[in-house]
Amino acid sequence: MAVPKPLRVFGYFAAVAYFIVGIVGGLWPSHWENASGSDQALWIILMVGGSILLIAGLRLFPRSRWGGAVLVSVGAFFGALPIFWTGIALLVAVVLVLLSVRHARDSSRAARRAEPVG
Repeated sequence: MAVPKPLRVFGYFAAVAYFIVGIVGGLWPSHWENASGSDQALWIILMVGGSILLIAGLRLFPRSRWGGAVLVSVGAFFGALPIFWTGIALLVAVVLVLLSVRHARDSSRAARRAEPVG
């Protein structure tokens, strides 16, 4: 079953945004003047890793609905973690989790209804 368009579009948008913010914010020199190198590395790892997990989850959905939902949810959470204070990042993560779980659950219900009783 194909990934619904709202989940696909919103998921890829968030993945690209996490990736760009992770790289640009992680490498921006003035952003890290008073922070350690481990903070900078953690920022990049969480944001870029969240982006990669989001894309992997969206690509996995057609083969494994619940596996895709887990990867999308974890990627959305990890990508939003470094910038949680913006509020928008948390909203994006919650929407992605809800959309992915809803799609996985609806697909599971449709598959159960299609099974012959016997």
